[in-house]
Amino acid sequence: MRSPEMFGRVVDQLGTPAFHLALRNALYEIARFNSCVILSFRDEEEPTVLERCSIINPDRFRRFYVKQAYRLDPFYRAALENRPIGVSRCCELSGSDFNDSAYFKSYYKDIPFIDEIGLLCPVERGHTVHISLGRCVGSNRFDGSLIADLNSMEPLIAALVRQHAMIVSRCGRPADQPAAVQQGPAVSAIDLLWMREFHATQREIEVASHVLGGYTNPSISLRLGISQHTVKVHRKRLYGKLSISSQAELFTMHMRRCHYN
Repeated sequence: MRSPEMFGRVVDQLGTPAFHLALRNALYEIARFNSCVILSFRDEEEPTVLERCSIINPDRFRRFYVKQAYRLDPFYRAALENRPIGVSRCCELSGSDFNDSAYFKSYYKDIPFIDEIGLLCPVERGHTVHISLGRCVGSNRFDGSLIADLNSMEPLIAALVRQHAMIVSRCGRPADQPAAVQQGPAVSAIDLLWMREFHATQREIEVASHVLGGYTNPSISLRLGISQHTVKVHRKRLYGKLSISSQAELFTMHMRRCHYN
C-alpha cells in the first residue's frame, strides 16, 4: 500500500482541477474499488459530479440518479441532516429494511453492486461532498479492517476536501466545478494501449473502453455501429487474452495498470 505517497500527491493538487482525480487514485490504493463517484450535495439542488470512475451505466446514472433518485439516497439524506456517519455502508445507513426502501426498489436494485461504502465531507452549511466507493458482483465485500482504516483516515480526507473547496472558492471558481460531461466512453482508447501487450485488436480496445464506462452490450452496439453478437465476440476474445472472466476483473486490471505504469 502506498497511501502516504498517494495522499502526498493529493496535497500537491489542492486547488487544481486534478484534485478529485488524485483523491480517487489515493483511495484506490486503499480500497481497490470497482466504482468511485465523488458528488457535491447542496440543499435542494441536483448533485454535481466532481469525479466518476464507475461500472454503473453513465446514461442511467445521469437520467435516474442525478435527476431524481439522489433524493432517496441514504447518504444524501444524512448530508441534509448534517449527520456524522464516518465511513458507512449504504445498506446499513438506511436501516434494516434497505431492500424494501423506495431507493432500492426505484434505482439501487439495478446497480451491480455487492457493497457500497461512503463518507461525507462537510464544506460549509448546506454544502457537503460525498465520496462513494463500490464493489460490484463478482468482487468481495469491503471487510471490517478496511473500513476501520478508512475511518481512521476520514478526518484527513474531509479536511483535504474542505481545504480544496476553500482554495478554489478564494480563486473565484465554483467550489463544486463539475467533471467534464461524459458523452463517450469514460476511458479513452489511448488509455488502454497497454492491452496491445496482450495482442488486443483496436476494436477490442474500443469495446473495452465502453465496458469500463459502464455501457451495456446493446449500448456499445449502437455507439460502435456493430451488432450485439459482434460486441459479445470481441469481449469474449479480449477477456481470453487478458485471462479474466468479468467486467470487475477488467476494471481492476485497468486500475492497476494506471497506478503502476
